Amino acid sequence: MLDTCDIMHVMKKKEMLILGAIVAVAVLLIMCRMFIAKNGSHDGVKIAVYHRDEVVKEFWSDKDAIYTIEGDYGTLDVEVKDGEWRVTNEECPNHVCAQMGWVGPDEALPITCLPNNIVIIQEP
Repeated sequence: MLDTCDIMHVMKKKEMLILGAIVAVAVLLIMCRMFIAKNGSHDGVKIAVYHRDEVVKEFWSDKDAIYTIEGDYGTLDVEVKDGEWRVTNEECPNHVCAQMGWVGPDEALPITCLPNNIVIIQEP
């Protein structure tokens, strides 16, 4: 039969194991949160591409890439490089959107391609 000292000793072991498990889970959650924050955060701004008032593409200005967008008149490419973006290789008659050149986070003007019904804006 267990006396009072043995029961206290058993409870302490169980409590220590539970406490150790809680600490281990807490450390794991903190590490996961740090990993997600490091890999999921962006230094750039979020850019949205609209076709007929519907968002068809979103991207971040801190990731260099080229995105092809399908419009009413044809396709156009949005190039992102060094935190700025521009339209290249567009299929429309006047090429006004490509003539706008590079746009950065400090500029409020959207890039607009009227024949394709495409607007590229920085998200607020």
